[in-house]
Amino acid sequence: MKKLIIAVCALIQSMPLFAETEFPRLELDNGEIRASVYLPDAEHGYYRGTRFDWSGIIERVDYAGHRFYAPLHTVHDPNRHDAVSGPAEEFAMFNPMGFAEAKAGESFVKVGVGLLAKGEASEYQFHGDYRIIRAGEWEIEHGSDWVRFVQDFKGERGWAYRYRKTIKLVTGRPELVIEHHLENSGTKTIDINHYNHNFTIIDDVPYGPDYRVEFPFVTEKPVPIKNLAWFRANAIEVDKPLQKNSLWISVFEGEDPGDYNAALVRNNKTAAAVEFKGDAPITRMVFWAVARAACPEPFIQIYLRPGQAKVWSSRYRFIVDSGY
Repeated sequence: MKKLIIAVCALIQSMPLFAETEFPRLELDNGEIRASVYLPDAEHGYYRGTRFDWSGIIERVDYAGHRFYAPLHTVHDPNRHDAVSGPAEEFAMFNPMGFAEAKAGESFVKVGVGLLAKGEASEYQFHGDYRIIRAGEWEIEHGSDWVRFVQDFKGERGWAYRYRKTIKLVTGRPELVIEHHLENSGTKTIDINHYNHNFTIIDDVPYGPDYRVEFPFVTEKPVPIKNLAWFRANAIEVDKPLQKNSLWISVFEGEDPGDYNAALVRNNKTAAAVEFKGDAPITRMVFWAVARAACPEPFIQIYLRPGQAKVWSSRYRFIVDSGY
């Protein structure tokens, strides 16, 4: 096991496990799949935006000659709010800790990022450009097939948390698991949401008619999406190439019976697919897509009084041919 302490604005020294890249990253391998994971760094990290959790941005997963995931944007700006790839996660899309009570210029907390400054706008914008007052420090441990990120963060006015995220490859299987542990170490109640954007592209085939996205629930009647696609039964199918268009639809909202935190994205052209299943009930499932990514987004609610903690995880299975 190797251990790193990643401090604010600290340069990560090169290590044998890091692939050749301008951004620090770690490669995991269990003999079935290989995963390239970017490491958080306030000065040199691949992602330095203020929207998504900096830990565990997955660049790609390789399995049986197929590539899963790729950057959303072909031209990379590490400070752009959505300059990510793979299962990128965001806490508090609409109500970050301390934002409502803060005045312009005062601080609020974004889990997985750090302490940010509120601007003049009274409403939070997830795609907004917020100044980072203090980025969180990360403690990182890893083995050959797993990596764990820990952030113990204290904000202002009683807001604080301890966050642990582990990515591990399942022994002998083409699967990875993302585990989370969030503890309220402050004096105020945390009441936020969390979702995984799941930026998915397979074998660099643009998302469109070659794909099928399936959910564990059905729609009562077919729903058109921008005259480009349909949500029918339990699946979204695209009629024509998206080109520069995007899709957005809320496919579920309500009380999860216990198995709605799941989806499958299949590339029919290359016969490869990725399926995820989470163990936390969802409050909502959104689907968003552009040519560079198909994104099933499961939302969960997090409510923690001081001293309380929440634990949840998601399992990703990578599939080739029709064995699912």
